[in-house]
Amino acid sequence: MTRSILPLLLLASTSPLAARDGSDWSAIERLRPGQPLEVVDAAMKTHHGAFGAAGHEELTVQTASGPLLLKRTEVARVTLREHSRRARHALIGAAIGAGAGLAVAAIVNPRFANEGRGNLVYGIATPLGVGLGAALGTAAPGFETIYRADPKTLQRPEKN
Repeated sequence: MTRSILPLLLLASTSPLAARDGSDWSAIERLRPGQPLEVVDAAMKTHHGAFGAAGHEELTVQTASGPLLLKRTEVARVTLREHSRRARHALIGAAIGAGAGLAVAAIVNPRFANEGRGNLVYGIATPLGVGLGAALGTAAPGFETIYRADPKTLQRPEKN
């Protein structure tokens, strides 16, 4: 019974936090000018700035040092830096952890009930589950990745 519950708990803990595929360039074209972005280019250099414009084959980002024009084949990842979801992920993780802690306590509790320590298991396992779940939820990415290029299509700069 315990072995059949664990995979379900692991599946449930990862599904709400799973990211989209993110390989659709048209998601970038739908952005509003001025939205904060993080762009990683093919050389794995990160650029922070505001969305300027996007066409079918290029992206313009307004950075602190001026506008940056990147070709589509040079863009590895685009992350929208608006509305962090870290708090939401922490709450989801805490709820899942509480459920897992209660499930573990329900399984282990009968072993300690004859010693007069039955409720002690609930008092330890549930808060521990909440804390671990919240920590794992907080570790999940807080911002939405709206585009991720296929590594085969990237044009990496040549090294001298």
